[in-house]
Amino acid sequence: MLYRVENVHVAFARREVLRGATFQHNPGEKLVLLGRNGCGKTTLLRVITGEQEPDSGVVERVRGLEVARVEQRLLADPATPVLEFCMGAFGPLLAVEAEITSLQSQPGEAAAARLQQLHDQLEQLDGYRATTRAQTALQGLGIGPSMHSRTLGSLSGGERTRVALARALLSEAPLLLLDEPTNHLDLVGVEYLAAELQQRSRALLLVTHDRDLIDRVGGEILELHGGRIEGYPAGYVRYRREREARREQQRKAYELQRAEIERQEEFIRRNMAGQNTKQAQSRQKLLDRIERLEPPEADLAAVRMRWPTLGRSGDRVMDVEGLSVGWNQPLLHGVSFGLRRGERLAVVGRNGAGKTTLLHTLAGRLPALAGQLRLGAGVVPGWYDQEQVEVPAGMTVLQILLESRPDWTPADARTWAGRFGFSGEAADADTGTLSGGERARLSLARLLAFGPNLMILDEPTNHLDMVTCEVLEQALAGFPGAVVLVSHDRRLVEKVATGVLLLDGNRAVPLQRVEDAFQRLGLPSAPTRAPEEGSRGPRRSAVEEERRKLRRDAARAREQADARAAELHAAEARLAEIEALLCEREVYSDLQRAQALAAEAETLRSGLDDVFESWSELEEDAEALERALAALTATRPGEISG
Repeated sequence: MLYRVENVHVAFARREVLRGATFQHNPGEKLVLLGRNGCGKTTLLRVITGEQEPDSGVVERVRGLEVARVEQRLLADPATPVLEFCMGAFGPLLAVEAEITSLQSQPGEAAAARLQQLHDQLEQLDGYRATTRAQTALQGLGIGPSMHSRTLGSLSGGERTRVALARALLSEAPLLLLDEPTNHLDLVGVEYLAAELQQRSRALLLVTHDRDLIDRVGGEILELHGGRIEGYPAGYVRYRREREARREQQRKAYELQRAEIERQEEFIRRNMAGQNTKQAQSRQKLLDRIERLEPPEADLAAVRMRWPTLGRSGDRVMDVEGLSVGWNQPLLHGVSFGLRRGERLAVVGRNGAGKTTLLHTLAGRLPALAGQLRLGAGVVPGWYDQEQVEVPAGMTVLQILLESRPDWTPADARTWAGRFGFSGEAADADTGTLSGGERARLSLARLLAFGPNLMILDEPTNHLDMVTCEVLEQALAGFPGAVVLVSHDRRLVEKVATGVLLLDGNRAVPLQRVEDAFQRLGLPSAPTRAPEEGSRGPRRSAVEEERRKLRRDAARAREQADARAAELHAAEARLAEIEALLCEREVYSDLQRAQALAAEAETLRSGLDDVFESWSELEEDAEALERALAALTATRPGEISG
């Protein structure tokens, strides 16, 4: 045993976060901790490390338990060089090297013998490769060689986090605790992290929203739900399947027991004072001894990410030509691409390649250094910042939403907040008390309240829980506007992106296929995944998937266009009917009826233009999709026409 948590309770104000949490972590065991945003995962980690004392319960640790983790605030001297800080992970090795240095100048056989012993220890500790290992870890997490001599104080927040993660991965501590380690990584960094955790032999407790990482690590899953811990076998899909089966079983058991208790109580009530008094008393004693099942803890409602009514943009949403971007000097040159309504562009590249800088420029937050950026007619851009600067502390959830939408009433804002998991008192919570995931949800709620038809998203899944990530993935795939996004979540990029902009060597290369971008980044092929809930049959090829999606989208667009055409024909027919009626003597001689018909005709005429324009746009969209489907159907399997 490394540590044991038994019947632990922790409450903040009136909210009980942990209520009976119990589990044990053994040497070499890999565990994945899952749970909804705000359920207490970070609190549980703090209890394990001793940073948070439980209100009640037992936390038992082996004597002198050493824990490696990513420090939120680095305690090292800001003047410490990056590589030197990472080398600090090799504590025993550094002690051996220090003693070797002190003995090298000492004469005598005793000093020589001791030096030989120390060199043997150094070899056993793999000390001759320590510097190379530290450099490899840093580079794998996006901290290149040019940064290894820089001081910690000169790094950005994300860079410091990656350096701290590298040191934690290098540590020889028997226990590694990681809380959402992918949040500041790029796709290549996530792949390096997954490989390191996969081959790790020491114990690990991992909190993550990355579904692929869960499967790669392969450890037992612990779910924190309702303040308690429940264990599941490894594998995300298997966990979801078994979780649903257990919930259903618990619900049925509770309902059956409740029904039987009610039946027995009714018998006791009717017979306690009658001829069957003894039988009623006997049944009462039995009821008193029954251990009452608790009703299954209700799941938090999933975020309902429904798009508000969007103002329709033109077909051309964004045109970028020869753009140079950067803060003080150009970071990217000659960026050129076009974005149409309905397209979703993923920007991928290594950390430091300029992804966030480019998004800041596209969102109008940073002036371009050269080139042209044009937004199409009717485009309303919306910006999601991974740093969540739009959610300052000292305001409530409702105040944030009302500040964004001053035309809303408090009731409107409360309804909208509820869609994003802030119901009841949660809508009045101070933003300073929110977890990282709750702040991320509020940022999304604020963004979507504007009703943008162009969304520019910088790491939208950071801090979100698994359920909300899945909801966001589905919502983005069905977004009727255009999207530009940066994400380290490989599955999200694969599921959502219709095109890719690869940042490589100060240049931006447009690509049609996500797989091509991943290959150029040096990522392995997409891992084979277990079928998701509700999926059937083998995975379709990329061409088959695109053809299937186009067929579905074309059918939907044609249906909408035909429905609007029918509406147009009905309005025109009714207008013709009214005009004919107004020419009849019995109608125009009836002043009241004639005035009513004339008013109806005027209403129809004023609306016909809007209906016709709407039908024209829908017809144009349907025809474009039908042409694209015809072109794709004409290509041979495995090919995508350019």
